[in-house]
Amino acid sequence: MTSPCMENGKCKKNFPKPHTNDTITDIDGYPMYRRRSTENGGHTFTMRLPNFPNQVEFDNHSVKSIKYICKYVNKGSDLAIFEVQNINKNDEIARYQMGRYISSNEAIWHILSFPIHERDPAVQHLAIHLENGQRVYFTEENVLQRAFEAPKTTLTEFFTLCQKSDVFGQFAKTLVYGDVPRYFTWNKSSKKWEPRKQGKPHPSITGIFKAKTLGRLYTVHPKQRECFYLPLLLVNVPGPTSFEFLRTVNGRVFNTYQDACRELRLLEDDNHWDLTLADAALTSTPNNIRQLFAIILTTCYPSQAQTLWEKYKNCMTEDILHRIRQTNQCQNIDYTPEMYNEALVLIEDLCVLISYLPLNHYGMPSPNRSATDLVNTDLQRENQYDHGSLATIIMNSETLLTAEQKIIYDRIMLAVAAEQGGFFFLDAPGGTGKTFLISLILAKIRSQQKIALAVASSGIAATLLDGGRTAHSTFKLPLDVHNKPDAMCNIKKNSGIAVVLRKSSIIIWDECTMAHKYSLEALNRTMQDLNSNNKLFGGDILLLSGDFRQTLPVIPRSTFADEINACLKQSFLWRSVEALRLTINMRVQLQNDPSAQIFSEQLLDIGNGKIELQPNTQCIKLADNFCTVVQDKNELIQSIFPDIQNNYLNHEWLSQRAILAAKNVDVDEINFHIPHSIDTFIKS
Repeated sequence: MTSPCMENGKCKKNFPKPHTNDTITDIDGYPMYRRRSTENGGHTFTMRLPNFPNQVEFDNHSVKSIKYICKYVNKGSDLAIFEVQNINKNDEIARYQMGRYISSNEAIWHILSFPIHERDPAVQHLAIHLENGQRVYFTEENVLQRAFEAPKTTLTEFFTLCQKSDVFGQFAKTLVYGDVPRYFTWNKSSKKWEPRKQGKPHPSITGIFKAKTLGRLYTVHPKQRECFYLPLLLVNVPGPTSFEFLRTVNGRVFNTYQDACRELRLLEDDNHWDLTLADAALTSTPNNIRQLFAIILTTCYPSQAQTLWEKYKNCMTEDILHRIRQTNQCQNIDYTPEMYNEALVLIEDLCVLISYLPLNHYGMPSPNRSATDLVNTDLQRENQYDHGSLATIIMNSETLLTAEQKIIYDRIMLAVAAEQGGFFFLDAPGGTGKTFLISLILAKIRSQQKIALAVASSGIAATLLDGGRTAHSTFKLPLDVHNKPDAMCNIKKNSGIAVVLRKSSIIIWDECTMAHKYSLEALNRTMQDLNSNNKLFGGDILLLSGDFRQTLPVIPRSTFADEINACLKQSFLWRSVEALRLTINMRVQLQNDPSAQIFSEQLLDIGNGKIELQPNTQCIKLADNFCTVVQDKNELIQSIFPDIQNNYLNHEWLSQRAILAAKNVDVDEINFHIPHSIDTFIKS
């Protein structure tokens, strides 16, 4: 096709749109309307629109879509479609142009050539870079020339302008960097500052004109410490002739721009952080003080971090001193450089965890340890389990496995021993012993001096697993992963968690059904990158567990179709999963309660969609023996907490009762109503 919208045989506007069975929300927020293929119940219609001379074919799923297209193609009186003659007939975009109706006022404004818009005042961007740090653009032909001749920038030419001895150079020495565009223009071709020839004349210097042009310096992040302090000097020191001139204060040349700023008193003092640490030293533990200090370093950028350390290092090392005294049974031991070094190691670990930067980046002394130790804290965490306790768990638990659990247990252990990777999903409804089985697998693998990483989609589920953490914190998943189909985990190859992931014999992800499919795909891409292996999850073993009958991914402002589309089963990875199933409800068997058996079967029937929908409401009807139905929240509270006015101090009585609600608004209302009723009773 010769249409201009075609590129490499494909339409740049992504037509035709892909077929989809349901209307879902795309990652850009726009809906992807249901458009089924003819093989899946869709229909193809051929119709002739009034404004088009040729037949146009539309794929739609119902006749209503024809009405929708006709309505919006021809809607409104301000839209005109006209044809241009004597052009390429294959160019549909050029043949039919769209025009908009404008009012008589706007037409006259255009005819008289009055300005439609304007921008005032003009803005000149000013470069910021360290010495020999300007950006260089080069090609194969001029690479040598660029290497030997540094490109000119607005900053370097400002230095050159201030070095001149003529009237313009002398005047430039009275200006700071941001004021130069008011009196000089930047010639992009010659890369020079030239005096303005128009504007308001200077009252005392001939040939100097002032305009309203603003100079805007490029923003620099505080993490780029030297480059961050350079613009602070440029907007306060007039007439600099070089980078060394900026670092010179009262005849003394400083090594850094930060030191020069401090000497000129351009920096705020650290009194606020000093008071913060002083208050923490009175009320907090040394560990909390170290955490506070690490947060101040990584997010607040104090100007004299080492001074703060020297002042409060004893408070941050007090627990280390106490431990050494207890170990040696001697209370006369005082602080030593080794103790301070250990505290610095702990602070640096926190800084690396927060910002991936060592202490020396923040103007602090580096602790005495090898560079590889920076990434070993996560690895040490996974190797600190007591093997005696693990052996006890294994000995007591393996004999309690049911036949169903034993098959799954042996299958996972066989995959771990083979070290060939694997992708498993443990389908386990509530009460089937999933947590018991996972805990045993973790203990068995860790007892073999191997790493078993345990994560969960929620914090509550993570606390049920030994060493469990949330998937987002472990894998560094993006917070808006549902909008990023090509997302990667924010894990660097030389980080501590990267070492743990590479050495893990198995990764267990509990309650995975709550996770978005993009989270699983991000983990797959990250593991392939970390292991330099294109196999599924980089050749590692991943065990997912959960129950799709329970909570699915939560998508903000989504439809039912969006929820299903975000489910893990919709991921291209799911076709490679090996499903393992637990079906025997262990809670029912242990309690030997027939009513509990009936209740569990009813829950499974609801989750499996076996309950018929009511034709008028499209809702299911619960069985009469499923639960007790109350009329309102007051009746619910009264049935769960009867006579609470006389039992609110009975902790045992309270611990046997709870109300679960699906929405926070209901939780807040109930939590307000119950204490309020108690308070009213006491006052009466």
